[in-house]
Amino acid sequence: MFFRGAALLGLLSLVHPFPAKTLLDGSAQPCADVKETTSGVPGVHVYAFNATKIPAIRKSLFVLDSLDWESGDPDAMRAAAVEYSRLLPLVRRARNLGYAMSNGNGDFEIMVPQMDSVLVFGEAKMPGEPFYYSSRVVGATGQEEVRVVLLMCNQQLL
Repeated sequence: MFFRGAALLGLLSLVHPFPAKTLLDGSAQPCADVKETTSGVPGVHVYAFNATKIPAIRKSLFVLDSLDWESGDPDAMRAAAVEYSRLLPLVRRARNLGYAMSNGNGDFEIMVPQMDSVLVFGEAKMPGEPFYYSSRVVGATGQEEVRVVLLMCNQQLL
């Protein structure tokens, strides 16, 4: 009886293997037009989420992306600051797949289960900036490693 059970378990492990993992090998980089440094941005808090299970975060990021605060419009800048204040608690409360902080070179690594859409969100406190963040959705299916570059200038208020 024991051998039958062991054989059945062995057969099931072949049919239903443990979920494969993907390494998100990333870097938080400053704007391309910033020449003070050639290294990445250290101290960025990086979160990985199942993109299909965080609609509130995706909606908040969409709102921030749709605001035209880069033109210097004060109303848009205030709206962006309010939305960003809503976003951070959502990010911190949501169940994530993994978390890392970028090292002195701006590099980070997060191991996640393989899935179609992983939202990678990075945020940091930058002196003189009301907010400093970047996000990307990447596919993590069928690959052992996915390279992620978070451009920390895209959403930076200038």
